[in-house]
Amino acid sequence: MLAEHFADPPAYIRSLHYLLDFYADRSRHPGQVAAPPPMISAYKVRPQILRMILQELTPLAIANTEAGFALCDAFWDEPYLEFRLLAAMLLGQIPPIPPDPVIERLNRWLSSDLEFTLIEAVIEQSFYRMRKENPNEILQMIQNWLDKNDRFHKQLGLRALLPLINQPEFQNLPIFFRLIQPFVCRVPSGIRPDLLDVLAALAGRSPGETAFFLQRTLVLPESEDTPWLIRQSLAIFPPETQRTLGDAAKIAAASRK
Repeated sequence: MLAEHFADPPAYIRSLHYLLDFYADRSRHPGQVAAPPPMISAYKVRPQILRMILQELTPLAIANTEAGFALCDAFWDEPYLEFRLLAAMLLGQIPPIPPDPVIERLNRWLSSDLEFTLIEAVIEQSFYRMRKENPNEILQMIQNWLDKNDRFHKQLGLRALLPLINQPEFQNLPIFFRLIQPFVCRVPSGIRPDLLDVLAALAGRSPGETAFFLQRTLVLPESEDTPWLIRQSLAIFPPETQRTLGDAAKIAAASRK
């Protein structure tokens, strides 16, 4: 369809604008409750259109990674939701060998002024092959984010853990517990929802290991916020585990008074 312009990003961009404009949804549906509109311009095309474009681009980007990266950059530079979604999706299909070109773009694209839809898309889509082929690089990147002092990067690190936790092939659950333990002890208020999401994902993978981790953390002298986290997380565990964890949290909280 647009493949003839693959190695010519300006020409591809022009042609893709025409295509997306053709498929744009300009209809209004009175009475429907819609999601909040994106903060940047959007053609509002059906997701199938983007998947069709990605399907055509993927083998070309795998065969010519340099041109693939150039097209990703051109997509991201366009202030339209669909173009940036395509940038995130295509980046995740390019072989991350070496991983540096992928990591460089992730660090450049992700910023605190980026809307949540795109942050989630980059985390979910752009890490796609790295999660399967080089998860240690992602874990190091997440560690770097979590070590930063600002709330945004800590949130980013926690959100980036979720797709990796939900990847059944990745069996090294203890490394997730190690990464989040400082926050399980003392939870900055701005990242509490993100940390609860991570705990829910871990409990979904292994409720027993997650409960053991929380109980072990409870006995640490710096675990000021662990009882609160446990109370907020009880519903994600089986009934018997809920009782055990709940009792342990009450004892720990009482001992700190």
